Amino acid sequence: MDETHLKRFGKLIYFMDSRIDEITSTEFADVNLTREQLYMMELIVSEDNMTQKKLIYRLNKEQTAVSRAIKKLVDNGYVYKEQSIYDLRSTVLKVTDEGKQVLEKADLIKTKIVQKFMKELAEEEAFELIILLEKIYNSFSIRDPFRF
Repeated sequence: MDETHLKRFGKLIYFMDSRIDEITSTEFADVNLTREQLYMMELIVSEDNMTQKKLIYRLNKEQTAVSRAIKKLVDNGYVYKEQSIYDLRSTVLKVTDEGKQVLEKADLIKTKIVQKFMKELAEEEAFELIILLEKIYNSFSIRDPFRF
């Protein structure tokens, strides 16, 4: 692909991401959460034994940044910590009922956003786009040392 098309593709990804951020921040103004914090909660709820160490790895973020975000989620009542039954030295992160309600709201908002983006596409085009985006996303994937 030539440089002009690569730049255009990069801009489109950037602009879509910015637009999603804008919509998300408007929709979630009442719960005071960022998109990244929502993603953290999604990761926590997706795994029974999510530790801070695993979260740092999955997000590819500095420990201090993740610690601050977790503290804010705990302080706001969306996440709590409990001692791991597998390793008494570590704590496991869990999403509270209030946090689960926020995630349900997030799913509805995400569906609305995706519908807006996809309304211009025919069904076949939408499926093709999903396949292509999965292919691009998977090219960034690296082996997860926490999966066996």
